[in-house]
Amino acid sequence: MAGSRKEHLLETALKLFNQHGFHATGIDRVQAESGVSKTTMYKYFRNKDELIRAVLEMRHEQFGKWFTSRVIKISRESYPDHPYGKLMSMFDAVSEWIHSDTFFGCNFINASAEFSDFQHPIHVYAAQHKLEWSEYIRGCVSGVSEAEADEMAKEILLLLDGAIVSAHTTGLKDSAERAQRMMLLILQNSTAEVLD
Repeated sequence: MAGSRKEHLLETALKLFNQHGFHATGIDRVQAESGVSKTTMYKYFRNKDELIRAVLEMRHEQFGKWFTSRVIKISRESYPDHPYGKLMSMFDAVSEWIHSDTFFGCNFINASAEFSDFQHPIHVYAAQHKLEWSEYIRGCVSGVSEAEADEMAKEILLLLDGAIVSAHTTGLKDSAERAQRMMLLILQNSTAEVLD
C-alpha cells in the first residue's frame, strides 16, 4: 500500500505541475488533492524540490518507455524500408503526443525555465534528461562518423524540442510534421556533402 500511496502522490503532483506549473503549485495543494497526509508526504520527500525531482524522475522513465516503444512500432509499420525510419518515427511519436489530451509541453523544458539557475539540481536533472534523449537519437543515426552522428543528434533534438515548444506556446499542432520535413532537408544535405 505504501508504494501505491507514493505513486498516487507522484501522479497527482505531475498532473498539477503540468496544469499549473512547478512554482504555482503549492505543496499543500498536492497534499490535499492526493489525499495523502502531510506526515506521509514528508516521510517520502523532505521538501518541494525533492518532490519535483521525484516527479521528473518518474516522468523520465514513463516518457522514455512510451517514446522508445512508439518509435520502434511506428518505424516497423510506417517506415520499414526508409533509411531514416526511426528518426522519422520520432517526429510521428511527438506528433501523437502533441495531439493527445496529456500534452502540456515538456516537463523538462518547463522545469528548466522555472528553475533557470544552471546549477540548480532540478535544472541539472532537466538538462540530463535532454542529454539522454540526444544519446538515444544518436543511436538511431547511422552511416556517418561519430562526430557527424553527434551533430545530427543535436540538430534533431533541437527540431523535436522546437516542435514541442511551438505546439505548447502557439498551439501549432502540426509543428512535429514541419520539424520532420526540416530534418529530412538536413539529412539530405548531410548525405549530399558526404557524397561530394
